[in-house]
Amino acid sequence: MVKIIVGYVLATFYGMGAFLVLGYEGLLNTPQVDVIFWGLIASGFTVHIIELVLCKPVCRILNNNHLSVRWMSCCHS
Repeated sequence: MVKIIVGYVLATFYGMGAFLVLGYEGLLNTPQVDVIFWGLIASGFTVHIIELVLCKPVCRILNNNHLSVRWMSCCHS
């Protein structure tokens, strides 16, 4: 969930910066700003989904081989 929030915060800061540099008319006429804004949010969501899908199987494999997995936060839950 933190990754989604970080992506949203970064997108918000990017949007504010783009508004300060380009102004209102620049935001309306520049489609790249929208693509980057939504891309930042989507990247946070994608990393969150990948972590949810891959974390448990990786932890099972590592735990079955008796390897230390302290660096993976999902292995402790």
